[in-house]
Formats: sequence, structure tokens, C-alpha cells
Amino acid sequence: MTVAESSVPDVRHGWIGTLLLGAAALAWGLAMAPRGYAEGDGSELTLAMAVAGVPHPTGYPLYVLGGHLFGSLLHAVGVPWPIAANAWSALGGAVAIVLLHRLARALTGDPVGVGGPWRALLAFLAFGTLLVQPIWSAAVTGAEVYAWHVAWIGAACGAAWRIADAATHAVRRQAGPPPRRRAFFWGMLVGAGAAHHATSIFVWGPLTGWLVARGALGARRRFLLPFLAGTLVPLSSIAWIAYRAGHPAAFQWPLLEGGIAGLWTHVSARAYFGYLGGFHASAQDTALLLTTLPWLAVALPALGLGALARDARTERSFARVLLLAFVLQATFVMLFRVRDPAAHALPLLALGAVWLPRGLARLAARAGPAAATLLLVAGMIAVLPGWIARDDAGRRAAEKTDRVVRRAWELVPFERGIVAWNNDLLPRLRAYQLLEGSHPDRVVVHPGMLSWEAPRRRFRERHGFDPFGGSLPEREEHLSGRLGRAVAAAGVPYQDFDEVVRLALE
Repeated sequence: MTVAESSVPDVRHGWIGTLLLGAAALAWGLAMAPRGYAEGDGSELTLAMAVAGVPHPTGYPLYVLGGHLFGSLLHAVGVPWPIAANAWSALGGAVAIVLLHRLARALTGDPVGVGGPWRALLAFLAFGTLLVQPIWSAAVTGAEVYAWHVAWIGAACGAAWRIADAATHAVRRQAGPPPRRRAFFWGMLVGAGAAHHATSIFVWGPLTGWLVARGALGARRRFLLPFLAGTLVPLSSIAWIAYRAGHPAAFQWPLLEGGIAGLWTHVSARAYFGYLGGFHASAQDTALLLTTLPWLAVALPALGLGALARDARTERSFARVLLLAFVLQATFVMLFRVRDPAAHALPLLALGAVWLPRGLARLAARAGPAAATLLLVAGMIAVLPGWIARDDAGRRAAEKTDRVVRRAWELVPFERGIVAWNNDLLPRLRAYQLLEGSHPDRVVVHPGMLSWEAPRRRFRERHGFDPFGGSLPEREEHLSGRLGRAVAAAGVPYQDFDEVVRLALE
């Protein structure tokens, strides 16, 4: 009996362990979340969710609109927006764990000599380890898009496996062509991935090719139209970005322009194309990427062995398609020339997690369940203390950052004037203003953003002078100085926020 044939009962049972893992994932995400704004893009995404605005490309409309509804419900009962936004990621992480664990249990099969309780225990321990992995923990404890991206990966991989399984049984029963609703449903999943995160193509592309090659979606003429119709349902959320381009929220990405060209520029992330071409991570992010090695050292061989297996054709081909998705995502991480690519390694952990319990079960079949469990526990003892310490340090660092920025915000010596900060944390100042009513009459600007024509034009229209005195400086580090001189010449109070941050740190 193949895994495809034996997967149905395995999917239906063992929900207690899955729900316990999901509850643990949610509890860990909430417990380790900073009691305020998260690092990175956390301030921007929190603010975008709060005001239903549009964050940086690709806009993430499903994430923002879902987070706006979720956060509004929590905010209505007194939960501050930063906490609500962080909880949205914690929920995404819990959903991801549930979906990945269910698929992993289905793929584990029934190795000879390994009873169900042992397989369940190995899967539970493996996924329990994943919860505190630093890259995973960072994604589920602060306002970020990656937790829900991994939840989508779990949903897409699980759906593809079940569609292939259903198609296999239909062929054996000679049940006729697959129903069109199957292609429509798969199209909705693909569209949801594309609307949420552009790198989802590394997963849905191979999976779609695999399903088409197996005939699981039906003949091309039969499945193509319902598939395309399905993709349009979640992709229609992009209309929200188009609406906001003409009807701006209180806060949104300053480079978003109206019209088809402006919409395409935003949702296609054209601004990031120039970052493709080589690994350029910071020392901090490189160290973070290295924390994936203990996990991948176990998960990747399990995935590779599954791809090389001689039996169970569906199982083997599915492992190969996941391995291809893994390679595509890993290649992207190594070629995305930014200082912080570590979050993009999160799908690698998810794809490895799908096959890890199967590899552990096969190991248990050879070495004995007790030996395999002891080996896994020994590995956990070796890595978990360091990972947990790193997670806690990240939470404390985020809370310290918020304290410093708040202190600096109070040190600005005027109520009406221009505050400039050439830093990605600038949306936090706008969050203080819009969500907390703190010093609302200050004008907060990002000198780097003002170097683009659209924000620069809006600045001239609002203030009556060019922010850089008529011409851009040749070097980015000169933007703040040139802006300060132009504002001073116009007789407007000005503060470089970096200066008060240094005072706040003293």
C-alpha cells in the first residue's frame, strides 16, 4: 500500500497533537512578542493595518485587510494596535503549524516496526523544535507578512497532495475527468499566494506543474478556464491598492502612484529588481541564517531521500516537487542582495518540516523508536537553549528600540516644524501621531523618499519650496543635510531625528 492510499486515515486522526502544537505556537508567539512595535517593517505594517492603508510593495492586500479586521476586533476591546498587529502574526504562525503538521503526519505513512504513538511523538517533537527556531520566532512574534506566507505554503502543499491523492483514486475507480471545481479551488489558492507574496511562485509554480503533469486538474481545455477564474477571486484584492492610490489613507507607501502604470509598479515590486544579483546580508542576518543549519541538516536529507525513493510514485514525485521549490527559494535567498534576507529562508524551514517526520519515522524503523527519539531529544537539548535565548534577546531589543525612539520623539524641541529621519523606522513616528495622538502637528519626512519625484512634488505643493533647494545631492548621506539647509532657508523649524536619537541613547 502506498502512502497515497494510506494517507486518508492518517489525516483524520491524531488531531489532539496537532491542536496542542497549534495552541503552543500561538502561546509562544504571543508570549515572545514585544509589548509594543516590532522591529523591521513592524511599525509600517501595524500602521497600514490600523488605517487600512498600503504598505511597501507589493502592498500585501490580503494581509492588510485581514489584519485590519482582526486588529479592529481586538482594538475594540482595548488591545493597543501594536499588540493586535503582533497577535495577527502569532495567529498566522499557529495556522501554519497546524497545516504543516497535518500534511507531515499524512506523509509519514506507516513504516514497518514503528507504531502510531511513536510516529506522533517524533512529529510532535520535531514541530515543537520549529516553534523556537529564531527565524521562525521572529516571523510570528511581530507584525510581518511571513507567518501568513508560511501558512499559505502549508495550505498549498496540503491541497496539492490531497488533489493528487483524489485523482489517483478516481483513476482507479475509472470515475471520469476531475470536476472543474477542483481546478477552481486550486486557482484560488494560487491567486491567494500571488496576492500575498511574490515569492509564492517558487511554491505554486512547481506544484501547479506537478498537478497538470499528473492530470489531477483535468485536460488543459477543461481546467484552464476554472483555474483562471479561481485565481481572480483573491487577486481582486489588488483593487484595494488601486482604490487607495486615488483615495489615500492617513498613511501609505509614499511612492504609490495612481493609474495602471503606478499600480503595476507597486504590485510587481519593480523597485526591488535591482537587488537581484548576489548575497549581501549583514553580519547579524548571516548569523541568523546560520541558525537554520541544524534544522535543515536533518530535514533536507529526509526530503532528498523521499525524492529518491523507489516505491510510492505519488510520494516520490511530491518529494521531488518540494525539493525543487526548496532549491528555487534557496537560490532566491542567495541572490537577493539586501542586508536582511533571513526572513526569506522561512519557507525553507516549512518545506523541510513537511518531510522531516517521515525521515525520523524511517530512522526509527531502522534504529528503533527509542533510539530515534533519544537522538532527536539530544539535538533539541543542544540547540534549544541558544535559540530561546536569541528569541528573548530579540524581544527585549525591540522593546528597547521603542523606548529609545519614544524618548527621542519627546526631545524634539518644537510642536510645529519638520522632523526628518532617513530610517526605515520612520513610520513609527507617524504611528505615534495617528494611533496615539502624540505631537500631531509635526511634519515627519524621509529624506530618501523625498529623492523620488512624486513625494518631492507633494512636498513642494504642501510647503511651497523644494526640499533640496532645486537639485538632488550626489550622495545619499548628504540628503538630510541638504534638506535641513533648504528648510532653514524657508524659515521652518527643522530637526534631524538621528540627533535626538543619539541624545536619547546617552
